[in-house]
Amino acid sequence: MNPSRDEHRHGSPSAARFDLVETRDEDLIVMVQDGNRKAFDELAARYKNRLFSFILRMVKEPVLAEELTQETLIRVYIHAGKYREIAKFSTWVFTIATNLVRNKMRQRSRRPQLLSLNPAPADDEIPLDPADPVADPSEEIQRRELALVINEATAAIPEKYRIPFLLREVEQLSYEEIQQVTGLKLGTVRSRINRARNRFRQLIKPLLKDETLLAELEMIEARVAEQKDNPS
Repeated sequence: MNPSRDEHRHGSPSAARFDLVETRDEDLIVMVQDGNRKAFDELAARYKNRLFSFILRMVKEPVLAEELTQETLIRVYIHAGKYREIAKFSTWVFTIATNLVRNKMRQRSRRPQLLSLNPAPADDEIPLDPADPVADPSEEIQRRELALVINEATAAIPEKYRIPFLLREVEQLSYEEIQQVTGLKLGTVRSRINRARNRFRQLIKPLLKDETLLAELEMIEARVAEQKDNPS
């Protein structure tokens, strides 16, 4: 597809950009296959933050997470021609990211671990949502504390459970999509997510100081126990 011809058909570059915003991921990647760079830019804008958040929870280093995010997007562009709509675009792109993360972690496991002289990240290295200028400062502090607690608990989940857990709970992929991303059997996907959920609850409960959140967590645990006792 010729971008200039496409823009002319829509009347103006701004109209073309608006049309891209309204276009499905799967249609955008087909446009990338036809040479439309703006379609790729739109996909990159949609997925960059999602990929960074997912990868950061795996590698726990912002700089490395940024590098792997960029490499994922580069591979999407280079290998766009390999995409076929037998799977959702999100499934394909997270498959690429997951494979890159796994390769990086395997490389690390072969190298001796070195002691970091600066193990605690600086404040500006911790990814946070933009602050609400009218928000209550105490609520902002609680939100940051909760985010750190969640990240700490998530990082402690073993990798083989953490990947499907994040794909399900954070990225909201279906079990079938996670099966495609990970290459696992569907039953194994469900089992690993359930184990990760149980591990997450065990890890996060001692870290929580907010009594409301603790009460909500205990209610969830009670429902899970009831489902086990009374399977449908």
